[in-house]
Amino acid sequence: MEFISIAFIGLLGAAAGFGGAALLGRFRNVREKEIRSESTVLLERIEKVFKVVLAEGHFSEIHDYTDRKDLFMGLKAGSKKALIVTKAKVLVGYDFSKVLIRWEDGERRMVIESLPEPEILSIDSDYNIYDIDQGMFNRFNKEEYTKLLSDAKQVIHNKAVASELPQVAQRQIRILLNQLADTSGWKIDYQLHEAPTLLTQKPL
Repeated sequence: MEFISIAFIGLLGAAAGFGGAALLGRFRNVREKEIRSESTVLLERIEKVFKVVLAEGHFSEIHDYTDRKDLFMGLKAGSKKALIVTKAKVLVGYDFSKVLIRWEDGERRMVIESLPEPEILSIDSDYNIYDIDQGMFNRFNKEEYTKLLSDAKQVIHNKAVASELPQVAQRQIRILLNQLADTSGWKIDYQLHEAPTLLTQKPL
C-alpha cells in the first residue's frame, strides 16, 4: 500500500511537472510571438520639416466601376461591378523651407522674394466598397482592388486642385506673413520675381 501511494505521488508529480513544462513552453511561444510582432514596427527615419497647413477641405466621392469581359466566340464571361464611397480630408499649405525671405536690419524690413506654390500636404481617406457583383470568370483580384482605391484617391486629388483650396492657402500665407512682421515690429515688402502658380503636384 505504501508503495502504491509513493508511486501515485510520483505519477502526480510527473504529471504536474509535464503540465508545468507545457504551460511554460506555451507561455514562451506566446511571448516569442509577441516579441516578433512588436519588433516589426520600426522607425525608418526622422526628417525636419517646416510645413504649415493653411487650408482644409472635406470631400466625398462615389465611384461606380463596371467591367465587362468576353471570352471567345462571343461567349460572355459576365460583368463585375463595384461601388466605392470615398470620404477624404485634404490639407493644403506651404513648405516654408522654399520661401525666400531677406531681412534688412537697417530699415527693419522683411522682403519676400519668392513664394512657392501651395502643396497638398496630406490626403486622409476612408474607403467603403459596396455592391460588389462578380461573374464566375470575371472576378476582382488584389491588383484591381489596389488600382480602384488609387483611382479613387486620384479623383479626390483632382477635385482638391480644382477647388478653392489653393486660392485660400495663397490668401492665408500673406495674412500669416503680415502678422509675423507686425508682431516683430517689421515692415513687410513683397518683391516676388514671379507670381505663384496653383498646385499641380501628384497625390501623396
